[in-house]
Amino acid sequence: MVARQVTLKALRGEAARYQRPESAKEAAILAAATRLFGARGYASTRTAEIAAAAGVTERTLFRYFPSKEKLYRRVMFPALLAAAAPRALMDAGELFGKDAETVAEWHRRVLTLRVEAARQSAPQFRLLLAGLMTDEPLRRKVIEIWKDNVLQPLAGTLKRYQKRGQLRSDLAPQTLARAIISLNLGYIIARALLAPEADWDDDAEIADTVELLLRGAGGTAE
Repeated sequence: MVARQVTLKALRGEAARYQRPESAKEAAILAAATRLFGARGYASTRTAEIAAAAGVTERTLFRYFPSKEKLYRRVMFPALLAAAAPRALMDAGELFGKDAETVAEWHRRVLTLRVEAARQSAPQFRLLLAGLMTDEPLRRKVIEIWKDNVLQPLAGTLKRYQKRGQLRSDLAPQTLARAIISLNLGYIIARALLAPEADWDDDAEIADTVELLLRGAGGTAE
């Protein structure tokens, strides 16, 4: 049912409400729901458990959120927005390379923005991954929004860099886009979800990721 409600307008509306809870109790409910839904999934999480984790009664929880689905929507939609149409990139046009930027400068800037967003929203990203793996209608809807708001603009940017001679012109822009997305996601997932407590040097890791894309990983020995 959640998948049918997924539109860009709905994602942005729920994300705004998630960021500005009306009271400390609502904030506690949202934090507990995000954590428990992310750890157990929607079906295995009971509202009574969320209420207990938030330090409120289940009756209080339902005053803020009349149903479990509405609560799930409130905590899931911000994560969907961050993945399918990241406002930090879309509103400012940051996904498009600036005229004065090299492809390396652009890639470094975009990856830095995405890593910071993932670090700040790690529980939501964990929830998102769980939802996409278990809810096929939701996954299809998110992919539809993501293609329009991320993949197509990204391919357009890469095509511009190909015309400037900064990227290989014999590869399809969509192929380059997939390579960049794969590299970026590998670091983002490791950094924000798998080992957030590790002693990361983001600047160095991001620089190496950019270098790997542009130069490859092959050695000079034959």
